[in-house]
Amino acid sequence: MTPATATDKLFPITTFISDLPSNLIPQLPSSSPEHGSGPATRRLVIVGDVHGMKRSLEALLDKVSFDKGRGDHLILVGDLVNKGPDSPGVIDLVIELGASAVRGNHDNAVLDATMEINAREDSPVHAGGLSSPPAKLPGNPGAYLFSNAVPSGSPEENTSATTRISMRHSAGTYSTANALSTCHLHWLASLPLILRIKLPHHPTSSIGDTLVVVHAGLTPGIPLEDQDPHAVMHMRSLLRAPGVEDTFIPAEETGEEGWAAEWDRWQEKLAARTTVIFGHDAKRRLQLGRYSIGLDSACLYGHQLSALVIEMTERGFEHQVVQVDCADVPVAPKDEAVAV
Repeated sequence: MTPATATDKLFPITTFISDLPSNLIPQLPSSSPEHGSGPATRRLVIVGDVHGMKRSLEALLDKVSFDKGRGDHLILVGDLVNKGPDSPGVIDLVIELGASAVRGNHDNAVLDATMEINAREDSPVHAGGLSSPPAKLPGNPGAYLFSNAVPSGSPEENTSATTRISMRHSAGTYSTANALSTCHLHWLASLPLILRIKLPHHPTSSIGDTLVVVHAGLTPGIPLEDQDPHAVMHMRSLLRAPGVEDTFIPAEETGEEGWAAEWDRWQEKLAARTTVIFGHDAKRRLQLGRYSIGLDSACLYGHQLSALVIEMTERGFEHQVVQVDCADVPVAPKDEAVAV
């Protein structure tokens, strides 16, 4: 097993860590006269890897009775796009719902593929310097400007053009890049790698005071600010650093044990504990650790799409996992173990 290395180009990051605004965090309903009855509760609905499976996402939101008007907030663990049938539709839906998300490795790959398309010698915007990181949008430091970034025409019409670039990504990734609009790309480029959620302390809550949403994982013993960006989007397991006790190296391979098991053991040693919610590891499907919850349940391959629903009750913060069967046409997995 080898460590996670930056073999995939990291598209420029504008926000590494973002904190969820306090007005989106679940709270008890207000019953005071000055505030009226208020909404029954705010809920966080955190959804696993969607991969362009829009119908499945809609089915899951319907099952949990998602209601933005009553304070529900949607969060996605990355890999919103690529491989599935409707990546543009997924982004349109989550933008409409005002969702939060973190960048996944497939989101990153699509952004990088867009930059490659821009850098083609015959690209109409090549002269504009978009082979280097694009200009930031005025008034929005978390978004990049992709003016005319994606060639016009269908993926089939652009096949001959995309074969003349370096092709570091799959053909499907370039097709997804072609299918996304400037608005979609702006939104993807603005996503942080880490979303931190600070919940008010409650002694009987079923989930910790601090939640962290990432796509793939975190390395125990390393502060959030010092986590390796590539590993955050790609890791599945951990290696022990040779000769150094309690020092871990993130690895992309599945390994005998996922990184989350070591994370749970590490948190037991700490006074202040952090629960990580992640995706990426479709082979292991739903993972329910003490301080780690993995939500990639392989919807892309015809299995389930999963959500973690967090709400505030009189007993404190409570959470449950809700799943729906895949409602889209699935993709055949390369790894047969994912299909079983």
